[in-house]
Amino acid sequence: MLLEKRRQLILDELKNNGTVYVSKLSEQFEVSYETIRKDLSYLEKKGLLIKSHGGAILKQNAIELSYNTREKENTSDKKRIAQKALELIPDNASIIIGTGSTTVELAYLLAQKSGYKIFTDSLPVTNALVNSDNQLFFFGGEFRPKSSSVFGGWTISQIKQVFVDICFLGSDGFSNIDGPSSPSSSDVSIDQEIIKQADKAFILADSSKFERKSLYKICDWSDITALITDSDADEAKRSIIEKETTVILA
Repeated sequence: MLLEKRRQLILDELKNNGTVYVSKLSEQFEVSYETIRKDLSYLEKKGLLIKSHGGAILKQNAIELSYNTREKENTSDKKRIAQKALELIPDNASIIIGTGSTTVELAYLLAQKSGYKIFTDSLPVTNALVNSDNQLFFFGGEFRPKSSSVFGGWTISQIKQVFVDICFLGSDGFSNIDGPSSPSSSDVSIDQEIIKQADKAFILADSSKFERKSLYKICDWSDITALITDSDADEAKRSIIEKETTVILA
């Protein structure tokens, strides 16, 4: 196997699992431990991982995980958060649901309801709602595979044409506390526009996001109505956020 190909496969393994081990990689690629250590050292110098005892972990902010990877994380917490969010939606409301794996869980719940006008930039959200008895509107734009959503000037121009009762957005993390963040500047520009067009704005994020952060800040906490998270959220960090906005525990 070519050197570049092996290193890319190691990186793919990291994206999928968050951790890799020298012993397993050595066996998988049929090379020596020393060869794998050199591969990990190279990837560490590129800023893509952090070497640890016996392996390596994914470096925060270095790689954006795909939607398919993120949707498998903390699924029970996401379902509880989505249920709490559903309780906040009035009958016959107009709603924008943004991209994210937790927002999709809310879409699955709304698919069992009727009478809502739902707008989204997310293909998974659209798929979850396509057979429901709600009015569904999918914003157009350039497709972004990493987040399975659309973006760009066309998307923003359509968002500006609607004013909704409530919106729900995801976040990749906020360990720096300043506000919810995203690994994509294009996704951030869409989320910022969505917040402007909604009377109430909620961030849906499980407690693991208190330990993670991304490159681009979406907004200040004071710009949103509430953060909805699960009861395992770090109490000290939660109290800091509560100075700026409401935190609702699922």
